[in-house]
Amino acid sequence: MHIALGYRWFETSAGYHFERALQALGHTVTYVGLPAEPRSGYDHAVPLPAIIAALQPQPDLFVWIDPAGRYFPIGIEDLPIPTVCYLIDVHLGHWREQAARFFDAVFIAQRDYLYRFKQAVGHDQVHWLPLAAAPDVHYQHDRIRDLDAGFVGNIALAHQGTARARRLQLIAQHFKTNDFYRPYTPEEVGEVYSQSKIVFNTSIAGDVTMRVFEGTACGALVLTDSIANGLDQLFEIGKEIVVYQDDDDLLEKIAYYLAHAEERERVAHAGQQRTLTHHLYAHRAQQILSMIADETFRRAAPMRAADRAARVQARLNIYAHLHMLDAVFDATRAAGYHPIHRAWAALPCLIRRIAL
Repeated sequence: MHIALGYRWFETSAGYHFERALQALGHTVTYVGLPAEPRSGYDHAVPLPAIIAALQPQPDLFVWIDPAGRYFPIGIEDLPIPTVCYLIDVHLGHWREQAARFFDAVFIAQRDYLYRFKQAVGHDQVHWLPLAAAPDVHYQHDRIRDLDAGFVGNIALAHQGTARARRLQLIAQHFKTNDFYRPYTPEEVGEVYSQSKIVFNTSIAGDVTMRVFEGTACGALVLTDSIANGLDQLFEIGKEIVVYQDDDDLLEKIAYYLAHAEERERVAHAGQQRTLTHHLYAHRAQQILSMIADETFRRAAPMRAADRAARVQARLNIYAHLHMLDAVFDATRAAGYHPIHRAWAALPCLIRRIAL
């Protein structure tokens, strides 16, 4: 199969993990997202149907993967091939519900949001597809496990007042850790987790994060906050991963499992086997392709049948949340908006650009 893949490229993105997984499954993958050093790509103003039409052989499927950055291509709903989106941060904001209406099939990373997205999209081709591990970078390196607790993740300014920041400070005060505050390459992520006896995780909004799968894949015991979103369906709690309830319980659990190495290693090994058997990106990619190949699959994107005004308005809302100011001006100009109305339509996007 030839798959056109659009996402915001960076080395640790889920899109890049999916790209390699699809290639490993024997499929041809063409990146059609924005250019990003060292990758070539396409300007946001180039309509997606024109990009697809120029590819040889013609793609059989278009897949758009969150997080989007400033990328939502023009003309998704006009493609003559099936379209799929994989939405990861569905626990943050609501604009993704509008974006989902442009796609024939919708996959979301957090189980508890299925009903909301099915209601928003209006059809049943909405599926739970958890995050995963990439075995070419998230594997058990030959390292001595000399770190009590390891963590790699986003601790930017927006996270400074969160439970994640507070708990990282607590852990660093009591245990030997890696440097939480420096960036890591994909290879270094696997190395840090392979040096960690315990990989610590705190969700942002009750989401099942990449770290749960990446830490287990590297053979560490994963200690995460007690959340929903299908965590107990993905792992057997207490036997494959461990959860904590609050800050005190977190510190107590770390101390306990550091003192009980045999039990810690038994849980870590069970979690690793679960991930390697069921939770790799190749498993997720195959799930998508199997559902698209099912005889009941149909091109059901609501925006395929929507009128022009509805499409433009939906896009303007999406562009505003993605800070795509140029795209707002392009869309309103193409729709024939008066200059004053174009300026008014751009105001929400401009405010977000300035404020955020």
